[in-house]
Amino acid sequence: MKVHKPQSSQEKNNYSSKEEMNHLIALVKAGDVQAFGKVYDRLVTRIYRFVQFRVGVREEAEDLTEEIFLKAYEKLASFDESKHIPFEAWLFRIARNHIIDYYRTEKKKVMIDQWEIADDCISIEEALEKQLLLKDVMEALKKLPLSYQEIVILKFIEDRDNKDIAHILDKRCDQVRVLQSRALKALKKILK
Repeated sequence: MKVHKPQSSQEKNNYSSKEEMNHLIALVKAGDVQAFGKVYDRLVTRIYRFVQFRVGVREEAEDLTEEIFLKAYEKLASFDESKHIPFEAWLFRIARNHIIDYYRTEKKKVMIDQWEIADDCISIEEALEKQLLLKDVMEALKKLPLSYQEIVILKFIEDRDNKDIAHILDKRCDQVRVLQSRALKALKKILK
């Protein structure tokens, strides 16, 4: 599986506009399989990164990501954009639930400490510095409860807004803010 990273925040914003995504979803619902390929290309990196943080093993993350997209394709008829849930949030919810099912059936422990930095545009020194910093943060993150880990990953790694996180976790926005605040306080305490 080839995973791409958006090159800039501007590209990221244009990369998956809500209107364009809804148009692609309408095409897929009308039977255009190639449109789903475009949806996949736009979201695979974000979903893969989310899964990778949760499972830690690259090969398993790749397999789970493929399964998530297959499940989304199969359930696409149930996606209703009139409910004001963005498609990405709907897809992240599927990913979250799939990971939960994966751990229930596999009885495995979350291993976020094996996450890899994949950035072709940085020097070896920068990559090493990022790896060391990431290792410290990952060690601290592993000590948090799973609900706090999810909030931190969605908010600060996936750059999701609280409304999307609320949709993904099936919580209210005020609950997300409270969990986020508690997670950050706990993470700061561990990092000190």
